[in-house]
Amino acid sequence: MRYLHNLSLEKTIFFLLILLSFSLSVNALIQATKWVNRPFPGFLVYNSLIVSQVTLPRWSLSRELGIRSYDKILKVDGHPVSSAYELYDLVDDTPVGTPRSYLVLRDGKLYEFSIPTMKFTFDDLLQIFGIEFTIGLIFLISGVVVYVLKPQLTVSKIFLLMCISIGIWFIEDFNYQTTYSPFYSLNIAYLAQIFTPAFLISLSLVFPNKKPIFRMKPYVFWIPLFFSGVIFALQLVYVDSPSIWKRIDTIVWVYLLLGGVSIPLSAAIGYYRPSGVLEKQRAQTILLGSFLGFFIPALLAFLIVVFEFNSITYVALPVIFFPLSIAYAIVKHKLFDIDVIIQKSILYSVLTSIVVAFFALTVLVFNMLFAEHGGWENPFFFLILSVFLVVALNPIKGWIQGFIDTAFFRKNYDYTKTLSEISSAMTSLLNLDEIASKIISTVTDTMQIASASLLILDQNTGDYRIYITTLDELRDREFCIKSDDKLVSSFYSYKQEIFKEDLVSDSRYVKSRIELTRVFNQLKASLMIPLFFRAQLVGILVLGEKKSGLMYSSRDIKLLRTLANQSAIAIENSFAFKLVEDYAKRLEETNRRLQETQTQLIQAEKMSAIGQLAAGIAHEIRNPLNIIEGARYYLYQMVEGEKASIMKEYLEYIKHEIDRTNRLIDSLLKFSKMEPPHFEPVNINSILENALVLLRKQLQDNRIVLKTEFDPNLPQIMGDPNQLWQVFINILLNAIQAMPLGGELKVVTGICNGDQNRVFASFTDSGIGIDEEDLPRIFDPFFTKKDKGTGLGLSVSYKIVEGHKGKIVVSSEKGKSTTFVVELPVNQQDNARGVKGYGRA
Repeated sequence: MRYLHNLSLEKTIFFLLILLSFSLSVNALIQATKWVNRPFPGFLVYNSLIVSQVTLPRWSLSRELGIRSYDKILKVDGHPVSSAYELYDLVDDTPVGTPRSYLVLRDGKLYEFSIPTMKFTFDDLLQIFGIEFTIGLIFLISGVVVYVLKPQLTVSKIFLLMCISIGIWFIEDFNYQTTYSPFYSLNIAYLAQIFTPAFLISLSLVFPNKKPIFRMKPYVFWIPLFFSGVIFALQLVYVDSPSIWKRIDTIVWVYLLLGGVSIPLSAAIGYYRPSGVLEKQRAQTILLGSFLGFFIPALLAFLIVVFEFNSITYVALPVIFFPLSIAYAIVKHKLFDIDVIIQKSILYSVLTSIVVAFFALTVLVFNMLFAEHGGWENPFFFLILSVFLVVALNPIKGWIQGFIDTAFFRKNYDYTKTLSEISSAMTSLLNLDEIASKIISTVTDTMQIASASLLILDQNTGDYRIYITTLDELRDREFCIKSDDKLVSSFYSYKQEIFKEDLVSDSRYVKSRIELTRVFNQLKASLMIPLFFRAQLVGILVLGEKKSGLMYSSRDIKLLRTLANQSAIAIENSFAFKLVEDYAKRLEETNRRLQETQTQLIQAEKMSAIGQLAAGIAHEIRNPLNIIEGARYYLYQMVEGEKASIMKEYLEYIKHEIDRTNRLIDSLLKFSKMEPPHFEPVNINSILENALVLLRKQLQDNRIVLKTEFDPNLPQIMGDPNQLWQVFINILLNAIQAMPLGGELKVVTGICNGDQNRVFASFTDSGIGIDEEDLPRIFDPFFTKKDKGTGLGLSVSYKIVEGHKGKIVVSSEKGKSTTFVVELPVNQQDNARGVKGYGRA
């Protein structure tokens, strides 16, 4: 409550000051207009009867008729006068042109001069009062506008006090020397003049940035104010002593000079030692205002003196650029085009100086060499000047522009060319990686930005994640901005870029300033630009400061907005392309699975048909075989005589073939009536190790080198150990038989592509390989190209793996190697479903 009370009191005081200032302005205008067409002495005096230094060329004071500035008037036509009001009253009753005698005191001596009275014209009013009144009014309006727009800033308050002080000084200066009511006896104009340097120095302590001495010792603000108070008190004490008053007045002007220099000096320090880009831009703005407000009036004053013009007061008009530049720097935190303004100002100022110098030099030369032929009024003078302007001006302008760009600014990019390249790239790219790289490379290379990052919408979570960045510290971090973050809501609310300076200067971001500042600092951002596609925020472009230290120009922002729009479209296109690509991959995967399923169904149907056929054939063959075996046995018992041994040998051969046929029939019956697996927790590493122990002798006899890579963390699966052992034995025997001259056999187990729900066992041999045309048939029953064997081993293995809800895959390169991969599920429920299905089949 106390804070609110103080704030209200402060606003009330400033409101009263503003009201008083404009009231004084209106009163000053009314009082000044009363002087038009009045007789006056040809000079102005203060209320202390000291002659003012303010004059015009046609006035008596400027024509050296005897009266000088700081003389004190004692008598008029022998009549003592005690105030300026009496002096003006005496002159007011005299016709214009009537000589009046003035007794004056100068440096302790008395002098008497006769000076005719003059008429105060409307032109005199414009030059003496009108120019100062306009300047003062602009100061007042500038201060009030800045305070109204930024009332919370300390610099706004000090700037208002400075503008009120300077405004009242300029506005009341004329009335201070002409109007002498009790109110004006307070010397309010002089009071404002004396306190002006104090406020100038105070402003330099806080703008364009707060100086360290002000942060550590805030009381320094009061030191220049105290000094101004002392000077004003001395002026009141010695107002009737012309010699002392003149010295005090000199001190005041020196003090004013120091105050005026303090602002551009503070700006120069801020420019060469900035704490940020905004401070540097503000410093540039103030330096530009100081240049226009001080240098140009000085240049115009020089020209007026050289060419003897009369309207010297008009040269003060450019002073208005000084308060306007400071006001602009305070209010506008986005000083987009200040660099362009500075470049143009420097260019045309230098160019103007060169033209003026050439003009003055040419005038001097013509007056010296062609004095008898009219001097500079000779037609050849204008011919030479015209040739110079036509032929030399543009080359000089180009040379100056190049020098300014090289010395003070970096070369600018080609806006049209850059825009064309961006448009071409964004419309031709569909890959998100390429789009992101192009965006970052474009902004960093074109605008020479120190750092840049691109955050893109994660369509699964709705958050915004760093997709690409030039900052090393952000590459390895899982940094993301949540969909409900204040930054995202700000973009959706205002749909425009956010500068870091906006967080302090823009009232829209006051409530979320802390959260937004944190994000800006984490990303080392100076500017963030939203990437909108229709109404959706698809990305955020994060930019750091420029390497040159300059701020972003309006052309930069225009290019970045165009880039943002086209990038958003390109990103959305990449999303659509990725979606189509994913659908295509899913469709391809679905087709592959359908083909595998179709192959498995065909194989299953084939195996089922062969099983049924085998059962029927086995039944039909076994009965005749039994009869043949009975007859063979009976004949074997009856054979006698010389050829008995030969006949028994043939009968034994018949028995051998009958037994082989019976074993084949047993295999067929076993194949057609394979029992379902009995599932239990098993470790395929253990089953493989047991199988390899059994085949170790065969491996050694065939000079085969065995290599194993068993995953020690392989999970147990639900399977039939006996059937799986049979599968592995069949595959291993095939591998051994494929390497008659020796070779290498590699057995590997592991997790299928990181899927914890499936395991695999692979068998790779360096044998003779399998012909490509035979690969689709190797799991068919009875298919074999070996001299021995039934061709049922791989068929049985296929059926066992299928019963485990797994799959067996083979790949081979003729003459080099063959690889069998058995994949099996871990999940018991899948196997349980497989058992039921197996049983129904």
